[in-house]
Amino acid sequence: MRLVLVHGRDQQGKDRAELKRAWLAALDIGLSNAELPALKTMDVEFPYYGDELERLVQEIDTPLVSDVLARGGLTDDRASDFRGRLLEELAASAGVTPAQINAKYSGAATEKGPLNWEWVQAILRALDNTPIGRSTIDRFTRDVYVYLTYPAVQAAVNKLVESTLTEEPCVVVAHSLGTVVTYRLLRDPACRAKVKRLITLGSPLGVNAIRDLIKPPALANPDGLTEWFNAYDPRDVVALRPLDEQTWKIRPLIKNKSDVDNHTKNRHGIGGYLDDATVARWIYEATAA
Repeated sequence: MRLVLVHGRDQQGKDRAELKRAWLAALDIGLSNAELPALKTMDVEFPYYGDELERLVQEIDTPLVSDVLARGGLTDDRASDFRGRLLEELAASAGVTPAQINAKYSGAATEKGPLNWEWVQAILRALDNTPIGRSTIDRFTRDVYVYLTYPAVQAAVNKLVESTLTEEPCVVVAHSLGTVVTYRLLRDPACRAKVKRLITLGSPLGVNAIRDLIKPPALANPDGLTEWFNAYDPRDVVALRPLDEQTWKIRPLIKNKSDVDNHTKNRHGIGGYLDDATVARWIYEATAA
């Protein structure tokens, strides 16, 4: 059974082969923790889009929230609204209170809201106390926004991943932004991939602002997919919500594991997901069948 590994953002400038080895090394630890043997399959695909995404993001020159005010402010209400709503959701789910955000806000009281860049920046500052930190969150919201709203960016990234999603049966393991890329590809009517099991790790697909931009079409299991397993650490700010009946009302329901103890510094790293015994078992059982 083919295994396809789809990475997340912030992988630019890295060696594809080294990244693949790091994923598989972490998975080997997970298999050992689950008291399982090494994977039998040697057919492992690792589509790499890190450099292309970074090139396109820089070409479009969408600023980070932290740079907006320094550059004199922007009038891009679409960017402000999406990134503001996304940060508000992340802050609320992470337990950041309005009082904590107010303490970081220096603008006019009547202007608070996602269309006010100063308010958005205050939310970002308040999120700096979370494990992932404001710098990573800022770049995450920018990259997700650029991928979801610029068709040329989405097409370029998707092209690099879809070449591994052939009609030959496979198991897909996707992380972070890679879960958004994978879902968009599998829901494309032109996609002929035969995915036996989809495993999403540290996925932001439970965030309303992101779900709103991946519709239409309506949320649904990709054609032919019968097993979708989602795992996350409740301290992972990017993936604070399960993909359950409240956020994803689809059939069959997505199975969720909400108690991963991701040991990486920001609680979001792929190594802290793949070496989890339950996650490793899901991958093993699908590829061994």
